[in-house]
Amino acid sequence: MLTAPKINASRLGLKFDGSLDYDEWLAIAPQIGELAQSVGFVVGDWLVYGQDHFVSASQGKMPTAIVDDAVRITGIDRSTLLNYAYVSRKIPIRSRTATLSWEHHKVVAKLPPVEQREWLDAAAQSVSAGNPVSTRALRRSINSGRMLEPEETRQPETDKSIDNHIPWVNRLVGWWSRVRSSGWLDRATTSQRAALKRDLEPIIAIYNEL
Repeated sequence: MLTAPKINASRLGLKFDGSLDYDEWLAIAPQIGELAQSVGFVVGDWLVYGQDHFVSASQGKMPTAIVDDAVRITGIDRSTLLNYAYVSRKIPIRSRTATLSWEHHKVVAKLPPVEQREWLDAAAQSVSAGNPVSTRALRRSINSGRMLEPEETRQPETDKSIDNHIPWVNRLVGWWSRVRSSGWLDRATTSQRAALKRDLEPIIAIYNEL
């Protein structure tokens, strides 16, 4: 729990008892950062331990029962708990980097352990050099196969060598929204639906080529 003079912390937030000067306000930040950065790993490690030790015939627990108990006791929703556990299981504590957030570790969790280490080390080196790496920048770097420079990550992700496709996609989505709103789907015959599907096949072809 967060502890500091002139504040009371609860699950609903912070209550300030009296006024704080700037230095007092700033002094709270390290504890807030520690709490924010550690909660995903702490909860994830706890749930992984339960899954590994109590899912057995002798304990009488099934995997779903372990998660049900965790949801009931912690009050944390199921998807969040499972996300925490996924990252903790994929990246054990010995492989984590203290200077990076839980979200950074989540980005690399899907990679093989060797690649996890390479990307976490690269991101940590950037942080040490005074160039913090956002999770978006890390994800784009992984997709590019190299750690991108800060100015590169600020550029739109769309390839500059091709025309921007987004306006065309938006127009198509808008057209389909108008078609649905008009009630055409309810009125269309089988042959009309088939004809429209044929017309849209080039879009599927483009998608499949990517």
